[in-house]
Amino acid sequence: MGTIRDFDITMEFVRYSKNPILVPDPKLSFEQAAVYNPCAVVHKNKVYLIYRAEAEYYNKYVSCLCLAESSDGVHFRKYKNNPIIKPDRAEEKRGCEDPRIVKIGGVYYLTYTAYNGKNVAVSLATSKNLIHWKKHGVILKNCKSAQILEQSVNGEFLMLVGDKNIFIARSKNFKHWKLDNKPLISPRKNMFDSALVEVGPVPFIKNNQLVLIYNSADGLGHYHPCYCLLDINNPAKILYRHNRPLANPQTYYELYGKVNYVIFAEGLVLFKNKFLLYYGAADKAIGVAELK
Repeated sequence: MGTIRDFDITMEFVRYSKNPILVPDPKLSFEQAAVYNPCAVVHKNKVYLIYRAEAEYYNKYVSCLCLAESSDGVHFRKYKNNPIIKPDRAEEKRGCEDPRIVKIGGVYYLTYTAYNGKNVAVSLATSKNLIHWKKHGVILKNCKSAQILEQSVNGEFLMLVGDKNIFIARSKNFKHWKLDNKPLISPRKNMFDSALVEVGPVPFIKNNQLVLIYNSADGLGHYHPCYCLLDINNPAKILYRHNRPLANPQTYYELYGKVNYVIFAEGLVLFKNKFLLYYGAADKAIGVAELK
């Protein structure tokens, strides 16, 4: 594994000064308690967020997925007909959670966590306009998070999967996925990512490398994003893994919420020559930071 100088990739996490950019709306029955963990995409010269929303906290919460749009990447308007994806299947009895998105061949592929109150699974939905979605059901059982990659390798689609270790899953049709035997990324003892690692947003290309932002937690349950570099021709190969988090929870909206001390990133776009990283803050609100 190389050093950071070998690849000339460094990043600075610069919070938007007026964070949080989205907060719960007490007038909306489905998001009175929390809005968080959004994925993001640029569509028709606007940034769209698909975010997780909940009406109440703790044991009785049920999650749905909602849409918001922005012309500048920081001021968002919520879609008037939210939610766009509701829990209406047995595997979703307790909600549709933590979406991640990618566009391939004119189609948006959205993976999300289906939770029935006991078990989790990765489900898939597709759309061409971000408003009307077709559900395809569970594509991986007993998995909590997944992000499909834009790049196919040797005729196979790849997906990063996991919420303890991160694995690569492979498929030829988006329906049947097979996990690699060995994890791609694992927790590191006595470091900020010692408890778990979980996939973040879709990787971007820089200097002919794939830059993957992933989420992590330490032994205290504090969540922070980090990044590593993958071989663009073989994403199962890690070229470099950073040894410090991109950011630590430090503002009030990151420190205190439904779950304290959390920055959890699932949305990343290149918009108006800026990389904007969207994240759930303390499982209650949504913030954005520019990656410089």
